[in-house]
Amino acid sequence: MPFLRHLTGYAPAKLASALASFGGVYVFTRLLGAEDYGRYALLISILALIHTLTLTWVEAANYRFAARAREQGTLADHYALALAMMRRSLLAGLAVLGLVWIALSHVPGYAAALPWIAVLMVTNTFVQMALEAHRAGHRVARYSVTETFRVLGGFAAGAALAWAFDLGAAAPLIGMAAAALVVAVREAVFLHKSARGGRLDKETSRAWMGYGFPIAAALLLDIILSASDRFLIAAFLGEASVGAYAAGYGVADKTVLMLCAWPALAASPQIMAAFERHGVAGAREGAHKLIRTLLLLGIPAATGLALTAQPLGEAMIGEAVRAQAIQIIPWIAFAGLLNGLMIHYASEAFQLAHRTRLRALLMLVPAGLNIALNLILLPTVGLMGAVYATLISYGVGLVLLALVGRRLVAFPWPVGEALGIALAAAAMAPAVWLLPDIGGWPQLFIEAGAGALTYVGVLLALNVVGIRHFVQEKLASTRALGA
Repeated sequence: MPFLRHLTGYAPAKLASALASFGGVYVFTRLLGAEDYGRYALLISILALIHTLTLTWVEAANYRFAARAREQGTLADHYALALAMMRRSLLAGLAVLGLVWIALSHVPGYAAALPWIAVLMVTNTFVQMALEAHRAGHRVARYSVTETFRVLGGFAAGAALAWAFDLGAAAPLIGMAAAALVVAVREAVFLHKSARGGRLDKETSRAWMGYGFPIAAALLLDIILSASDRFLIAAFLGEASVGAYAAGYGVADKTVLMLCAWPALAASPQIMAAFERHGVAGAREGAHKLIRTLLLLGIPAATGLALTAQPLGEAMIGEAVRAQAIQIIPWIAFAGLLNGLMIHYASEAFQLAHRTRLRALLMLVPAGLNIALNLILLPTVGLMGAVYATLISYGVGLVLLALVGRRLVAFPWPVGEALGIALAAAAMAPAVWLLPDIGGWPQLFIEAGAGALTYVGVLLALNVVGIRHFVQEKLASTRALGA
C-alpha cells in the first residue's frame, strides 16, 4: 500500500522533529532562562511571519504544479521558474527583515540574533524548496534524510553553543543556520541541475502567483493565529511569560501538530495525484484514509498529553517556566489537534479546487477573533487568557473551513469513527489516574505506557475503524509469506 509505505518512509523525519521539539524545550528552557527563551520564541515567530509573507507562495506553487509538469514533461521549465521566483521573493524577505532589524536594533537581546535570522532565511529557503520538490516527486528517502539532518543537526549545534557560550537567544538560531547551510549546498545543486535548460513562461508565472499568493495569505493568517498571542503576551505580561507559554506550546501543540503532519506528508501528494486523474471521486478514498489516520493519532496524543501534563512538565521543562507551562499543556494539546485537522485536512479541499483565495478570506475570522480575545482576556485572566483564545479560535477556524470546504470538494468527516476513537482515548483516563504518584521520568513513562496500552486494547476490543480486522489480515498475510 503506497500510503503505508510512504507513512513509514517519512517516519524518520517526523521522529527527528519530535526529538528536536522536545529536546529544545528540555535543553533551552534550562540553558537560556525564561526571558531569553521568550526572546527566542519571538524571534522564531518573526522568522515564520516574514518567510510566510514573502516566500511560502513560491514553495506552495512549486509543490502544487510539480505533478502537472511531470505529466507534461516540462520539469526543467518548472524548476527554472521556481528558482527565478524564489530569488526575487528572497530579496523581498531580506528587505522586510532589514526593517525589523532597524526597529529592534536598540532592544537588548535582539540585535545579536537578527543577523542569524537572515542566514537562516536564505539557507532554509533553498532547503524548503527542495523538500517540496522531493515530496511532490515521491522521493521519500531523500526528503527524510535531508530533513532529519537539518532538524537534528541544528538542535545539536544550538544546544552545544548554548551550553558552551553565553549567546542568549542567538545560540539555537546559530545552530539551526549552520545545519541548514550544510544541507542547502547540496539541495541548491539539485535545484539548479533540475532547472538546466528550462525556460520561463509568463502565463505559467501568473498561474503560480494566482495559486500561491492566496495560499501564502492564508498561511500568514495561520501564523498570526498561532503567534500573535506571543507578541501580545510580551506586551502585557513580559518576555518571561512568553517563555512559559512557548514551553507549554513546544511540548503540547508541536507534538500533536507533528503527528498530524506525518500522515499528511504521505497522503497529500497521493490525494492530489488522484484528484488530477479522477476528480473528486478519486480524491475521496485517499482523504478518508488521511482523516482516519489523523484521528487515530491525534485524539489519543492530545488526550495523553493532557493526562500526563504534570510529570511531563516536571521531566521536560526548566524550573523557571515550569509551573505556568504545566497549567497550559492540557488546553494547548487539544488546540493543537484542532489546528492539525484545520491545516492538514480541512485546507486540502481549497488547494485541490484552486480556491486558496477563499481560504485566505475565511482565515480572517479566526485570526481576528484570536487577537480580539487576547486583547480582552490577557489583562483580566492573565496567561490562561491566551490559551482560551487559542482554543476557541482554532475551533471556529476548523468548523468554518470544514463547512465551506465540503461545498468545493466533499471530503469525508467520519463522525462515528471519531466518536469510537474518542471513547478509546477516554478509557486512558482511569488507567492513568489509578497509577501511584512517583514523579519525574518514571511517572511519565509508566503513565504513557499504561495509557497507550489501554487505548490500543479498547480499539481492538471494540474493532474501532475496523482495526481488529486490519491487524488480523496483516498477521495472516505475514504468516502466508513466511510459509
